[in-house]
Amino acid sequence: MRWALARRSIRKPDEIAYCLAYAPLETTVQELVRIAGTRWAIEACFQAAKNECGVSAMRFSAVPIPRMSPMRT
Repeated sequence: MRWALARRSIRKPDEIAYCLAYAPLETTVQELVRIAGTRWAIEACFQAAKNECGVSAMRFSAVPIPRMSPMRT
């Protein structure tokens, strides 16, 4: 079953974060909240690490690679 969770910040009550989760129908709301909270904490750690390394502002995109012509012998 698909669940939609919303989380409101205590410091900024106007900001709401959303998360989609897939879990069995028997899953309790408490379990979903616990797992989603763990996920948000991990994502915050990754974001902090990216900020420290200076890669948070970098944008990565696919750059077309020019084709090489076959070598002629």
